[in-house]
Amino acid sequence: MAGGREVLHQGNINMNVLDTMGLIACSFGLWMGVEQGGSVERYNPDRYRYLNLQFQEDCLIGATAVGLTQHVGVLRGLIQSRIKLGDWKQRLIDDPTRITEAYLANTQAIGLNAGVNVK
Repeated sequence: MAGGREVLHQGNINMNVLDTMGLIACSFGLWMGVEQGGSVERYNPDRYRYLNLQFQEDCLIGATAVGLTQHVGVLRGLIQSRIKLGDWKQRLIDDPTRITEAYLANTQAIGLNAGVNVK
């Protein structure tokens, strides 16, 4: 827009956030999943909590959350960046509430290796 250099558009992510009488619901990316991608779902009706994660290979590609606003930025970041989760995919299938740990484990490694030469 300002000129000077060409920058490729990195794409966008489908994202919806809805506040219904204080209960926040959000969906990101391909929240409906893909064929043979794998998914995990946790539901706690007593606390009005729901979390669904959708995978393609070892990447998080979609998510739906209700009552779990602390994960919004992490879900968006993992889905939009298409970071390969490796072993963290199975950990998230076992316990999807560990999404922040998965994000930190996979993004800190990128930051540590980004042009830093440690002797």
